[in-house]
Amino acid sequence: MMALAIRPLIEAQYAAQVQAFERSPWFERLEQGQASAQEYDALIFNLCQTHLKSPQILAFLYAVAPPAAAPQIKHNLLEELGLDEVAICHPDLLYLLATAAGFDDDRQARLAQAAQAQIRQLCTDPLLFGTIQELGLSVLLEVTCFEWMLSRLAGRMGHALATYRGLPPESLVWFHHHSEVDIRHAEEGLDSVEQYLAYYEIEAEDLETILDITFRENIFIKRYFADLPQLAGSAHENR
Repeated sequence: MMALAIRPLIEAQYAAQVQAFERSPWFERLEQGQASAQEYDALIFNLCQTHLKSPQILAFLYAVAPPAAAPQIKHNLLEELGLDEVAICHPDLLYLLATAAGFDDDRQARLAQAAQAQIRQLCTDPLLFGTIQELGLSVLLEVTCFEWMLSRLAGRMGHALATYRGLPPESLVWFHHHSEVDIRHAEEGLDSVEQYLAYYEIEAEDLETILDITFRENIFIKRYFADLPQLAGSAHENR
């Protein structure tokens, strides 16, 4: 499979996911200040529980990474944990956000438990794929898609939380950080996908099947807005 054919195919999927999320009634309500405080807090809770498990997800990707992609994924893992030269621990930034939103110790404990429950579910649910190779590709595609989205929308989400939820700037560092570093991460992630496909000799039709399964519904709406009420004109499908 030629690299020139891979990147546009994947980028088209990512663009469709981001566009569907950006145009969803949930995102529009949050960005325009039409959501309730409970809806903003639901976003904060869901976003935190989604990204608190990022170190474990990156550790899995490092375990299955081809040699060419392993150094970059390792660096991303160390960066997530605050063990790189920048020394910003991303889970700590999420707890800072939760604290500023008024989440007490009990709710923060439930936040951590929810993140761990998702890891447990990932490990105990039947696999959608026949091999770890295919599962690894699906996870890599989803992680890179989140980086793609955050490089474009994290700043806007942070601005909405500052403007309409009244959160102070120091509590929103996670959003500002990801709006900057994920521009680079998204490009490096696409490089890693190409290296993964080449190393495991995954054919174009198999890639298309895994893309269809991975993005059969909008991953951002699913992760961030799953427990919010249905709104008129909403759609969980990205196409």
